[in-house]
Amino acid sequence: MQERHRVSSRAPLTYDEIARHTVPDPDGFVHPDPPPTEAELRLDKQMRAAISDALIANGIDTLGFEVHRGRVILHGWARDLAAASRIERIITEAAPEAVIDNRMRIGGS
Repeated sequence: MQERHRVSSRAPLTYDEIARHTVPDPDGFVHPDPPPTEAELRLDKQMRAAISDALIANGIDTLGFEVHRGRVILHGWARDLAAASRIERIITEAAPEAVIDNRMRIGGS
């Protein structure tokens, strides 16, 4: 199983840094992000464990999520907007430094 890593939540410092990650070369190649550091990998692993424990403790065991350089990407379904908000709140409490990318669908599976 492939482990996903977090996207840095810090803002790029220079135009070159922004361009390196977003602008394709003339041949169409987009520069990939550099490999994650050991510290980023360790933080992702800690966040993943804390979020998983918090969701299970709150009776939520069917939600899919990835952690990639501090970004938590949520997948799956929420019963309604209140349930989706509750899930985001649980994740924020478990991992306050996480940036949440909520891709859940509302209404059922």
